[in-house]
Amino acid sequence: MMEEKELLKLAKTDEFAVEKLLTQYKPLVTKIARRYFLVSGDIDDLVQEGMIGLYKAINTFNDSKDASFKTFATLCITRQLQSLIRKENTQKNLMLWDLIDNEIFQNLDVASDIENPEALAISNQNMEYIDNQIKLLLSKFEIQILKKYLKGESYNQIALETKVSKKSVDNALARVRIKLSHLLNDINK
Repeated sequence: MMEEKELLKLAKTDEFAVEKLLTQYKPLVTKIARRYFLVSGDIDDLVQEGMIGLYKAINTFNDSKDASFKTFATLCITRQLQSLIRKENTQKNLMLWDLIDNEIFQNLDVASDIENPEALAISNQNMEYIDNQIKLLLSKFEIQILKKYLKGESYNQIALETKVSKKSVDNALARVRIKLSHLLNDINK
């Protein structure tokens, strides 16, 4: 059986060596991926993303450094997964801000924007529907946390004012994002 050092050297030009390393290190990728949670995906998505990190590690590993390949690969896999999670969280925040920009959480005076009485009535009905759905979907606690968050308060400020832990604030906002994404999906159907 070929040694890891030889495989890493061959991997620069030989796809067989790359495949062998990918297969050999897939259990490590799976182990690391299990530490993470992806709202919009599952463990297979995380493993696939981790395999991309492993592939990058194979292509960029420099054996003249002191670190072992396993250590370097672990770092690359972890960074790839964390990047995916950050990207997903950014998209969730953008979706939440889209809701705000669409004035779902604000009491509107839509009459100034809409001159057509029929369009005004439809807009008011839509806003009433969305407002009712939010009240049905979110708990009082989640609404309280969301209002403070939308005012620009930090997690620490919210935690102090509501007398809960910072983690409780984070969990509440995560639930809000999930629930509102389902509402948006229903509206956009």
